[in-house]
Amino acid sequence: MAKKKEIELDLETIQKKARMEELYEERMERVARKAERKAILDELFRRKTEQVEDKDVCDDVRIRQIDEELIVLIDEVPRSETKTRYKVNLLCGDVILNKAYKDFDKDVNKLLQWALENNLTEFVKIKQEFDWAKFKSMLTITGDGTIIINDTGEVVEIDGLGVIEVPGKLVIK
Repeated sequence: MAKKKEIELDLETIQKKARMEELYEERMERVARKAERKAILDELFRRKTEQVEDKDVCDDVRIRQIDEELIVLIDEVPRSETKTRYKVNLLCGDVILNKAYKDFDKDVNKLLQWALENNLTEFVKIKQEFDWAKFKSMLTITGDGTIIINDTGEVVEIDGLGVIEVPGKLVIK
């Protein structure tokens, strides 16, 4: 019969490996606890973010309601008025309502092309940019939304130029 080979067990090695097992388990527990804390924190952050967003939505709705009420009240109290706005002076600040107005809806690239095609180089800047400010100074928007040339009264119908309605804007200072 073959003689069985005896396995020598080194007690010191066994003790060190046992300690390594303990340390490994402790490390894995700590990594798991750390990951759990991070997950909890992430969930709390998500919930708090949702709460803040919900409160922001509520505040935004209430701010719009307050602005609408201020716009109504501006008409019911003494106010100063200019061509472009109404203003009420209060102890805590000023409430300003910018009046609605018509403004130009423009496509400067199309206007540039139109000016070049019609040999109107005085409206074309050297870098091939339409001189909107200069051209605009020659135009007026009538009450019915028609664009006319100031000097001649001629109606302007150009692709790339239209009229848009700009709503009034409440300003709080």
